[in-house]
Amino acid sequence: MEHGNSITSEGDAAAANRSAVVLSAEHISKTFGGIAALVDVGFELRRGEIHALMGENGAGKSTLMKIFSGIYTDYDGTVNVDAHPVRFAGVRDAEHAGIAIIHQELNLVPELNVADNIFLGREKLIAGLVVDRKASSDAAGALLQRLGIELNPEARVGSLRVGEQQLVEIAKALSMSARILIMDEPTSALSPAECQRLFRIIRQLADSAVAIVYISHRIDEVMQLASRVTVFRDGRRVLTEAMAKLDEDTIISAMVGRNLLTSSQEERGPSGKVVLSVSGLSLSKPDRHGWRT
Repeated sequence: MEHGNSITSEGDAAAANRSAVVLSAEHISKTFGGIAALVDVGFELRRGEIHALMGENGAGKSTLMKIFSGIYTDYDGTVNVDAHPVRFAGVRDAEHAGIAIIHQELNLVPELNVADNIFLGREKLIAGLVVDRKASSDAAGALLQRLGIELNPEARVGSLRVGEQQLVEIAKALSMSARILIMDEPTSALSPAECQRLFRIIRQLADSAVAIVYISHRIDEVMQLASRVTVFRDGRRVLTEAMAKLDEDTIISAMVGRNLLTSSQEERGPSGKVVLSVSGLSLSKPDRHGWRT
């Protein structure tokens, strides 16, 4: 009996650990020149979940993520990491807290190789003076292998496809021990095959307890990938729900602020009402003066 209770306790502890909130926002507001970008926003991210963040352009998605990642430091409200209030002074602070963001415009140096990009600014040194390129290459190779990414650490990043460069960004984030990964429109320039490879790696990261915020406009991929979704509209959070409880129409309605079926019916107007009528119209070939009827 004691053994059974032990197994149950361990299972409960594992479940609680899995559902722990690792990043949250409370009453976040942010303005730019008097224009509200975020208004009293709340958000929470759990360990090991893929949480989709959706909304039309200008809804406030990227603004909140830039607050989380230390890019924006001037805002009202509270950010919590592991239930502790934090106020990042910059990107380095956020990275030290385990938060990394992969922007839609990749932040890599094309002239450098994969390993150099992964450890840029954190190069492995010999005697604290000379870059140990072999150590960097070996470490990068081990990291890529762990992710199931087949890339040569010595390959020049500028020679890689966009999808491959994005994988380098992911490896770079994980090399900094990131446990919270923010991805902004990661599939915007990827082929279908590259998207599927990216999804496999994202699921693998979530299974290893990395928490992921996935920003996208593509509802089909969000529905197959995310466990929860939050929708922003006009700088406000209007929906947070388990993906299993939502359908495409509900998500779109939350994004645009109206029921699509009702709006479509209203635009069509009452059935049977004639709005345009033509009769007895004929048209012959044009002469040099123009069209003749």
